[in-house]
Amino acid sequence: MPRFLPLPLLLLPCLASALPALENTELYSSTVNDCHDVDLVAWQHPTRAVLEKDDIKLERVQLCNGGHYPIFHVQLPYDPRGQTKSYFTPLYEQLRKANGKWPYALVVSSDAVVVYVSYSKDGMIALDYESYAVP
Repeated sequence: MPRFLPLPLLLLPCLASALPALENTELYSSTVNDCHDVDLVAWQHPTRAVLEKDDIKLERVQLCNGGHYPIFHVQLPYDPRGQTKSYFTPLYEQLRKANGKWPYALVVSSDAVVVYVSYSKDGMIALDYESYAVP
């Protein structure tokens, strides 16, 4: 069995190259349209206060779909796909209130993942994740 161990290691670069570039993710190819960047120096919104309170580094904000779908480009202290519900569940709830219950996406540059966040009619958090290739 140990002689077969190097084979999966050789396949890792192929798997990594199969990931889409950020601009080719579902986010930019089908979820959003008509995106524009906001000026982070002048931009004031309740979601910004939530992110800054949790020491989340905000790199860029885009408003899409007629200004109703924000994309927050951030660096997070934890991988959102990990066992960190005690951190992320309250964050998603605070962002829900601050963003008027509209869905949004977090582009997490520190983990090369897009987190799609939406809420059902009964207020349940719905999450989806999409990894992307780092340039």
